[in-house]
Amino acid sequence: MSRDKRLYTFLFAPTSTSRMKKLSVPRSFVKAGAIVVLLGLAGAIYGAVRLMNVESINIKYQSAKTENEKLKRDNDVYKNSYAKLKGQISFIEDMSKDLARQANMEQVNETDQKVGSGGPETVTALDKAADSLEQQVRLIGDRLRADHLRLTSIPSGFPVQGYITDGFGMRRNPMGGGSHEFHDGIDLAVDFGTPVGATADGLVVWAAPYSGYGNLVAVFHSNGVTTRYGHLSRITVEPGQRIKRGEQIGYAGSTGRSTGPHVHYEIRLNDQPIDPSKYARQQ
Repeated sequence: MSRDKRLYTFLFAPTSTSRMKKLSVPRSFVKAGAIVVLLGLAGAIYGAVRLMNVESINIKYQSAKTENEKLKRDNDVYKNSYAKLKGQISFIEDMSKDLARQANMEQVNETDQKVGSGGPETVTALDKAADSLEQQVRLIGDRLRADHLRLTSIPSGFPVQGYITDGFGMRRNPMGGGSHEFHDGIDLAVDFGTPVGATADGLVVWAAPYSGYGNLVAVFHSNGVTTRYGHLSRITVEPGQRIKRGEQIGYAGSTGRSTGPHVHYEIRLNDQPIDPSKYARQQ
């Protein structure tokens, strides 16, 4: 190295047999070169850091974009599901209105009045509307079932398809003698062995011979109403058995106080006979 502090002198031999050569370089050049190298390294490091940041930002952007697309799809699914649910509730509400009119019940607020458009608050309102509608439908169903039970327990029509030989009220004694008597029901003439059906849902309370009725079936329905079917040739039900309207209870015959094959049919209200023809008109 040179004694001149302004220069850096380097000695080197290109080959092992060549003479030594000397190279003098100003210190300012060396410093400048060092600075350039350092700046280059700093620039490279800065560039690498920037590149990493840009790549990180790009990854975050792509992730956010993917998440946004997913949220958009989920939102579309939500909107479709919401619209479908609202439509179903509106349809059920329309049906409940018809049922309410049939059951003579008042319909409460409309679903559309309880539900706005979109958002969690709307979902909450829709849930409330669905709960309210469910309660209404249950009440209507209970009313209709009660009405159905009441109607099916009211006698309707006749137990057989025959012609009336004796009606309700005073009549001439069919057994002769020229006297008159009160007839508690109606007599329906049919062929021997014709199936006899109950005229309403009820509970069999008697199924055995009974005085002048011969083989008798008595069925309790509701509200104090009882029906009787007399002069049967054979009984096919038992006391305590529940039966439906139209269900067979026996066969027509001529047992007991009878002049020929027929069915004696009575309706009693609180054990008082009433005219069955009034109920027959409901058929």
